[in-house]
Amino acid sequence: MDHEDILRFIGVEKRGDNLQAEFWLITSYHEKGSLCDYLKANVVTWPEMCRIAESMARGLMHLHEEIPANKADGYKPALAHRDFKSKNVLLKADMSACIADFGLALIFHPGKPCGDTHGQVGTRRYMAPEVLEGAINFTRDSFLRIDMYACGLVLWELASRCTVQDGPIGEYRLPFEDEVGLHPTLEDMQESVVHKKERPIILETWRKHPGLQSICDTMEECWDHDAEARLSASCVMERVATLSRTLVLNSSTLIRVDNTNETITTKESSM
Repeated sequence: MDHEDILRFIGVEKRGDNLQAEFWLITSYHEKGSLCDYLKANVVTWPEMCRIAESMARGLMHLHEEIPANKADGYKPALAHRDFKSKNVLLKADMSACIADFGLALIFHPGKPCGDTHGQVGTRRYMAPEVLEGAINFTRDSFLRIDMYACGLVLWELASRCTVQDGPIGEYRLPFEDEVGLHPTLEDMQESVVHKKERPIILETWRKHPGLQSICDTMEECWDHDAEARLSASCVMERVATLSRTLVLNSSTLIRVDNTNETITTKESSM
């Protein structure tokens, strides 16, 4: 779990004795706080959005990967976060992200069942359709795809506060806030996500920027109703990394290479 995009665990401290004992986790401190709180008070530029999204996806990729033991490190099993949301993504001073809060995480040991676990856990607003329905296949890949659904919603939150969109930037809103309000019940989320198959609204003004257009496509593939059609964390990470490399920023001019007709187009863009 020692990874730059995972919140660094330092130690644990026990306070009190017997039934009054409390255990305090000691972790690295990041003064910018959670991505959710940061987006409430700030907008992000295109380079900042790419940095946050890429590091966030890389952290999820590390969690989801099963890594064999080598001479330097021991074996790392695959993990599912199970409560992925913008509140559990912290921002470092350099605007890269790290993932926190593993209270509901599930470890997958090779050849062993998932164990006695309750599938309908997490934050209702970020629950995938199959979680809301109580129709989870208790396999490793199923739990990892649930994380990726939530990842799509967090990408939407980022896009909604990115300065490259064509038009005014609205106030920060949680995913589905327009549809179900601030305190949805489980039934509210079931009606919206499962029965109506609603997803957060992607504005047409976002799609006028070539990079943001690609991010919109990525989030839609992450929150697909069909769990097996969702992107993996490694795919999201690679897409965002490619975007940040191929969209060359030169002062206020965005240069885009269009491979379909071998032309180069430019567009004035406020970064």
